[in-house]
Amino acid sequence: MSTVTRSAHERLKLGAIGVLLVGSAVAGAAVLAGPALTAHAMAEPTADLSQEHLAAIGEAGTVYLSGTWSGYVNFPLPDGTTAWSDEIDTSFSCSGFVASADGYVVTAGHCADVAEGKTALIDQFLSDEIDKGDITADDADAYIAAGAEGAWPVEGQKTGEPPVLTMKVYPAITISNDSASGYSAVLQDDRPLGQGDVALFKIDAPAPLPVLVVSGEQPATGSMVDAIGYPGNVTDLVSGNPQPTFSQGQVSGRQQTDGGPFTQIGVTMSPGMSGGPVIDGAGDVVGTISFGPSGDTQQLNFAAAPETITALLARNGVKNVLGDADTRFRAGLAEYFAGKYHRAAEDLAAAVAANPDNAIAQQYQAKATEAFPRENTTAWVLPVVIGGVVLLLLVAGLVLLLVPRARRCVACAG
Repeated sequence: MSTVTRSAHERLKLGAIGVLLVGSAVAGAAVLAGPALTAHAMAEPTADLSQEHLAAIGEAGTVYLSGTWSGYVNFPLPDGTTAWSDEIDTSFSCSGFVASADGYVVTAGHCADVAEGKTALIDQFLSDEIDKGDITADDADAYIAAGAEGAWPVEGQKTGEPPVLTMKVYPAITISNDSASGYSAVLQDDRPLGQGDVALFKIDAPAPLPVLVVSGEQPATGSMVDAIGYPGNVTDLVSGNPQPTFSQGQVSGRQQTDGGPFTQIGVTMSPGMSGGPVIDGAGDVVGTISFGPSGDTQQLNFAAAPETITALLARNGVKNVLGDADTRFRAGLAEYFAGKYHRAAEDLAAAVAANPDNAIAQQYQAKATEAFPRENTTAWVLPVVIGGVVLLLLVAGLVLLLVPRARRCVACAG
């Protein structure tokens, strides 16, 4: 692949990485009420959950998004006129999380931004022209240097229409299922990078998907967070259904930019992880993966602020709360990690029945069932041991009582 092809590809994959923030600050964000657990569910402990426990909650609610921009590019000809290209398609991937049981999904705004789509289509057009031999890599670089990405018109099927975005959402799958298909997603709302960098899609799933709840508080500086997403380089390498990547790091602070508030985090990120959830020690979302400075090799990246996400959800009437299937799922996980395997299997089975697409619930239901013997052993071994000790003490007491009497009787007979 030529230099210009690689750079164009990287610009498409990175989306907002390396782009200077512009635009106005996000308007005041409304905070949604937190979820109310049912009586059957177990309350989450105040202490941070284990990494495995957090991974189970986070992975269940994280989704993979596969998008394609389609459109036509108006490009200059050597004689000074212009011409429209044939239809061009260019694909990309992002990450996101399920925000409500009725199918609302949150991702990064630049994953749905028309301006990003136009740039991607121009880059794809130049790459295709190089492959056909119509222009050289130097020609393409010259076009880009002259501002082609911002100046060349790009339209959809009809004159004046923007390019078309087709998006599919794939739920987290850890059990091999190569025939799994994604859900078509419809864009509901979008705030580009300069306005907070969040977007909202709607899918129609046959059953509710596991929900992640947005925290009502800012993550404290120095606290540990996990960024979850699907790196493009990983999804290109593995076969079958890839698992999301977890990257842990510290919150470095809160930064105000022209695009609004962002949370600075010391977490490694990769193209394709854009829009993935950043969760705290309780498994709540405290941001979505957004951008990092161009050319910086350090772990210096930014996540959209939680109030930006809750404002997006509030504007669209989305209720970001746990449903019955979610509370049974989380109760089952808490019981599993507490060693209460029978109860865990029961709750996780109920979660799977209500939400067959929750592959993480399926996985831990199987683990809990396999762990039954350990719990059964604990249940009967301790009482038996205690009973045996009590029996030995009783026998010893009787011996001590009876032996002196026998000696006195022998002495009387003499």
